[in-house]
Amino acid sequence: MIKEQNVSTFLDAYNKYSSAIYLHCFFRVFSKERAEELEQETFMKTWQYLLDGKEIKTIRPFLYRVAYNLIVDESRKKKSVSLDALLEDSKITEPSYEDYDSIERSALFKDVINKLLGFNKEEKSIITMRYVDDLEPHAIAEVLGTSPSNISVRLHRILAKLKKEF
Repeated sequence: MIKEQNVSTFLDAYNKYSSAIYLHCFFRVFSKERAEELEQETFMKTWQYLLDGKEIKTIRPFLYRVAYNLIVDESRKKKSVSLDALLEDSKITEPSYEDYDSIERSALFKDVINKLLGFNKEEKSIITMRYVDDLEPHAIAEVLGTSPSNISVRLHRILAKLKKEF
């Protein structure tokens, strides 16, 4: 039997973090439909975890960990596709926000996305969790199962690499 506290925690987490989990997934898979599916799977797996009588100490990092694992599992199943084919076949767009209407911002966004496509999966995950999902290094470390200092060093290196690209 699921505890009332767990139900309350889950519902609060869904209300607070569902859009953030969607954005996290979107910036990893660049597909609106697949991001929505991954968001739903994340919350379904979390609900099942709670139904199994397990306890979640900190819900936000747990949700990101579930989403991260789903994305990694999916990427392992896919065949490798060349970057050129991916860019030609996909229509990478940003989620629609009214304040992103300017062409300049759109072009900059696409440049950043194109640069991030060249990064490895873990680098993309770290940069997305930090600057899109606004997770602190200690929360990212919890999601990835490493130390906060390791994440801080890696963030510094990734940003230096990104700056060098621009």
